[in-house]
Amino acid sequence: MSTLASVLVLLLAIGLLSVRRADAAAGVCVGQGICAAVALATTGSMAALIVLAFNGLLAPLASWRILGHTKALRVDPLQWLLAVALLIVSLAGFSRLGDNVALGAAVVLLGLLMSGRGAPAIGLLSAQNGLVLVASAVPDMPLLLALTIAVPLVPAMLIAEAWLRR
Repeated sequence: MSTLASVLVLLLAIGLLSVRRADAAAGVCVGQGICAAVALATTGSMAALIVLAFNGLLAPLASWRILGHTKALRVDPLQWLLAVALLIVSLAGFSRLGDNVALGAAVVLLGLLMSGRGAPAIGLLSAQNGLVLVASAVPDMPLLLALTIAVPLVPAMLIAEAWLRR
């Protein structure tokens, strides 16, 4: 179940690269956050509830509310080539560490690539969900460390900045 949820997070990260509207991208981040919470919940971590609340609901809905009326996101064909290269490198390089680590690293890299498309909060929220996948691969993670990974501080600050500049 954990690997299936992780694969769904990666597929949604790939889908984020083709989304042209910020409000639709926020909707994709809702699904991605829910799948990341499921992957973390399979490890028995209590931080999965925080991931569900923050990464799956609050941060994407706040970004939808704040960024929903912004201009269209850029879709560049060169970005797709870079995304394919990042996928190959991350899945080949991290596959020996486990499925969730490799998939999480790919989501982090795709999220960082996405952050340069006009809505950095969306890309960084996707990268945050990749960090949650990597955390789900660590056995017996202390709760404090899981909570540190679960709370999306940087995307929340970018959403707050966009709200203040509105």
